[in-house]
Amino acid sequence: MLKNVNLQTKPQIQISLDPVLEAFCRYTFKTPANQKQIIVCRNHDIGKLIHSNVITSDLPVRRPFDINPVTFILPVNKVNHHAIKFHFLNVSNWGEQKIQDGIEYEFRRWVDNKFFKGYKKRYTQKQIVDAILRGLNVRNNAANFDAIKKIDYRNGRKEEEKRFETLLLSEI
Repeated sequence: MLKNVNLQTKPQIQISLDPVLEAFCRYTFKTPANQKQIIVCRNHDIGKLIHSNVITSDLPVRRPFDINPVTFILPVNKVNHHAIKFHFLNVSNWGEQKIQDGIEYEFRRWVDNKFFKGYKKRYTQKQIVDAILRGLNVRNNAANFDAIKKIDYRNGRKEEEKRFETLLLSEI
């Protein structure tokens, strides 16, 4: 992506993110495997979400220890270049939660789409989950496998509830 560029000098923020969601962000923004930071762009909804929750301050803000810290490099444009150059960047706790929720929402939509396509091709749930984990380059362990499988389970449950509701209404 960026060759011979020191990413430490670029505007950045750090938040805590589940490993699967971090892998999804790396996949979404096409981050090279050897690059620690994820460079976001504002033409993607996740990039817009992250960018919109960044705040500036005159002094650096100390953040508590993050369990799984992920660093995002922010885009510089004609609107934010002055604020980025002369201020410190931060994300509030609420902003971090909004970012995490937004990334999880995008991830669930993406996984739903993969299950829809996979079932259409008559793949099993296990084959689809394995393919998703492989595509995201995430370790295939019980926690990651179950996290993705749970998304499919919840969607199936919603469909069952809709069918049941339809049956209830048809008895009247």
